[in-house]
Amino acid sequence: MSFSDSFLSQEAMQKLEAMIVEEMPITKHLEFSLAAESDGKLRASAPLKPNANHMGTAFGGSLSMLATVTGWAMMHQLVQDTVEDMKRRVEVIIQEGDIEYIKPVRDNISVICERPDDDTIERFQNMLDRWGRARLDLKCKIDAAGERAVTFIGRYVALAEDEAPMK
Repeated sequence: MSFSDSFLSQEAMQKLEAMIVEEMPITKHLEFSLAAESDGKLRASAPLKPNANHMGTAFGGSLSMLATVTGWAMMHQLVQDTVEDMKRRVEVIIQEGDIEYIKPVRDNISVICERPDDDTIERFQNMLDRWGRARLDLKCKIDAAGERAVTFIGRYVALAEDEAPMK
């Protein structure tokens, strides 16, 4: 399974960015953008200036939020690819996150979220189909000056509901 061609388009990335900012208004200050990589990874980029702390390095809260949102965007797309034929509405939430700050980020921020392997995605799909809920641990990395600066592992949950009118 791979990302759909529509997800790989810049237009799709812009729509996903707009949805994230609308649904999660706190993300607006990040000034981030999303891009799908050819190998299935998802990249989020953000300028340092609006995300800097008093030391001129990236603020830990911004790094955490950007990593969390990047993982959420990956999970959102995996769910979209999974539920195309389902007659249910699926919500994506983060259940747990663990972040390790290894070194300061002094330049613009770039987060890479790795795509799970095909076996993991298949197990995820089967669980969602059978139980109406499934979870995945997604890993996001931020490098600085060619070295790992931040590692984030988020546990994301997909919750399916029977299709019902939205309130």
